[in-house]
Amino acid sequence: MKISDLKPGQKVTINRISYEYLGIQKVRIPNIGKAEKRVFKATNFDGYKYYNLIDGDKKLKSEKIRLIKKTIRTK
Repeated sequence: MKISDLKPGQKVTINRISYEYLGIQKVRIPNIGKAEKRVFKATNFDGYKYYNLIDGDKKLKSEKIRLIKKTIRTK
């Protein structure tokens, strides 16, 4: 699976820290301006992780990204 295959709202872990994928957004980069990036928001603290649009072709495993699968419990 590639980074570009992720859907906004999916939960992932990157280097053992849980993040939520927010999709492609314009972000402000100091001394450069605005650029479009793939944005991940940390769930446990106030932090973000950004990837370039070109990185969308990379595999999740190569970037140490793991999907968090939801378990459905039935009674």
